[in-house]
Amino acid sequence: MSRSGSCAPGSRSGCGRPRAVSVRSSAGPRSRTANREETRARVQSLTCGLPAERAERTPEQQAVWVLAHLLDWHRREAKPEWWKHFELLALPIEELADAPEALGGLRYLGRVRDVNRSVVHRYGHDPEQEHKFKVGDQPIDPATGHGAGVVVEIDQVEGTIDLRRGRNARAEETRALIPARPIKTNAQSKALGRVADYVIARGLEGAGAYRCVRDLLLRTTPRVGGVAEGESLCRPGEDALAAARRLAVQLDESYLPVQGPPGSGKTFTGARMIVELLKGGRTVGITATAHKAITNLVDELCRAARNEGQAVRAVQKCEEEDLSRQPEVTIAEENGDVIEGFRAGSFNVAAGTPWLFSRDDMQGLVDVLFVDEAGQMSLANVVAMGGAARSLVLLGDPNQLPQVTKGTHPEGAGASALDHVLGELATVPPDRGLFLAQTWRLHPEICSYISAAFYEGRLQSEASTRGQAILPGPALEGTGLRLRPVSHARNSSRSPEEAATVVETVAALVGRSWTNQKGETRPLTLDDILIVAPYNLQVAEISRALKKRLGDRGRVGTVDKFQGQEGALVLYSTATSSPDDAPRDVEFLYSRNRLNVALSRARALAVLVCSPDLFRIRCRTPEEMRMANAFCLFREAALEIEPFTPPRSASRPAELA
Repeated sequence: MSRSGSCAPGSRSGCGRPRAVSVRSSAGPRSRTANREETRARVQSLTCGLPAERAERTPEQQAVWVLAHLLDWHRREAKPEWWKHFELLALPIEELADAPEALGGLRYLGRVRDVNRSVVHRYGHDPEQEHKFKVGDQPIDPATGHGAGVVVEIDQVEGTIDLRRGRNARAEETRALIPARPIKTNAQSKALGRVADYVIARGLEGAGAYRCVRDLLLRTTPRVGGVAEGESLCRPGEDALAAARRLAVQLDESYLPVQGPPGSGKTFTGARMIVELLKGGRTVGITATAHKAITNLVDELCRAARNEGQAVRAVQKCEEEDLSRQPEVTIAEENGDVIEGFRAGSFNVAAGTPWLFSRDDMQGLVDVLFVDEAGQMSLANVVAMGGAARSLVLLGDPNQLPQVTKGTHPEGAGASALDHVLGELATVPPDRGLFLAQTWRLHPEICSYISAAFYEGRLQSEASTRGQAILPGPALEGTGLRLRPVSHARNSSRSPEEAATVVETVAALVGRSWTNQKGETRPLTLDDILIVAPYNLQVAEISRALKKRLGDRGRVGTVDKFQGQEGALVLYSTATSSPDDAPRDVEFLYSRNRLNVALSRARALAVLVCSPDLFRIRCRTPEEMRMANAFCLFREAALEIEPFTPPRSASRPAELA
């Protein structure tokens, strides 16, 4: 891209190319005002002369436009969190029980155990109070404004939350919790600024620094040795794993999307790609949005490397709760330990979050950076980390759990890395990435629906899945999809009627024989049955009913809890009586991503337990039509089971109905 030409600040006509402006060095402490002015200058330089309308921009102009609006992504994302933080701090303690972001009315229940120099304390609360805290969070005590420790366990059924706190903490005085303040993202913001400065000076295309993220912004076809532009990355007759291993070492300062649908072995494949790189003397980085996902890939890497006789010397920057326990992994207490160890040749794998890989002193530290769950990782964070590596591998599936955002971003700038690559497509084209087209989990009857609804018909079941089946008996049997309608009214995020249906179904199934993918037949246990619900209140409702009926809560949780897990069969209880009763927006209840994740945990049978009124949605937008279509397609493909009439004791009292 030529750099000739100029235009006036704010102009929307003319050169359409980044224009050099005066930008101060990002080194050293800066005020927020100075940082904002620096960002504005970069945005002005990048967008000078670009057409205002998306349809009028060339692909290169669009890439520059997106980069410009990534520069302020982290500030936009943090803004609503700060607003909510100060709003919750200002509320009286007794009112926090009614705030869905907080947890109020806490009762101190006592010490649970000692952990090194800390103590785990238990607090009770009203089980009917929904909250969004999860294990690993570090909430704040609003009475003091200080941290209240780390969440180590949550029991929504009993209404308890366990916090690991320092020994000197006045734990007995805590009466409420609010979310932690937004974590500072200075490293990511500065890293984005470095990419912008390079593009302003030298353009998007061509050899040089940040080439892999420049390719990513441009959405070019991956640059792979021995593969001509436009050719399929997977050779004729080559299986996906062999292709992945070959492409990993042939990737030439570019990026490679690897889309892994449910049960296709994304983590298995990623780990063996890394082993192949290590065999060639390459260094590798592993990152994701959460430490748990990072550790999952690190653990699989260590197992794969042992099987192939390849040495792994990994270093991980991680919180204690989620660190890898593999003997090949060294835990770093500080970011500097990772950098020093790599430069000394002590490690060949580094694992950490974007806060690690966005640092200035991480530049060029690894050959290839693997971004796991790249469908949930913001494009902004991936671009920020791109300077740490020569090439990027994006592992994930944008059709499963989506990226969670809180801010409002300009069109294109709020996308995840994989959403940016795929655009409006459901699957990555053969010349633009690797699609893992075979599932080792889903029975063909389940796979047929999942493939048609979410993967453009490209996903197929591996042969061994055909033998999976629930053997004959009451309630449920066989394979495939089942729809169990349950009539109820005015239920929002909890349905005792659906809970009763689920529990009676589970009770009829436990002890029944089923045949797994190995051809082995054995009795079903509670551990073989996954029960999924969109809301925590329904999770608690079903868990209590299971405990009362069977003496065990079973495996019950929200969609978020079960991504990556599986069972012989899945029961998905939606809880809501009608679209008008949805506690949040209809986009959450009818989310294609969540429906996909919930049903695709099943090996043999996937059952949707819901009110028939959910199929009577009045769509107002094209996106709502797409979401409703996935539900309607399920209804067409599923065998409908006779509606269940709950016993009188399972119904709500008249005054609460």
